[in-house]
Amino acid sequence: MRNLIRKTFKKLFKESPSKLSTKALERASNMQRPRAGTPHDWEDYEKYLKEFEKELDQ
Repeated sequence: MRNLIRKTFKKLFKESPSKLSTKALERASNMQRPRAGTPHDWEDYEKYLKEFEKELDQ
């Protein structure tokens, strides 16, 4: 997914690296452990990890 985001928004990253939307896309492409958040954020993170492990196993 990270490569797809980078490929799709490559032009945006080059033209406006300091815009808030560009920074948000960069954070979204680098999934990290949530520092805080709602239980839904943690559930999404755990779901992402399970899917990521399945992809690695294949």
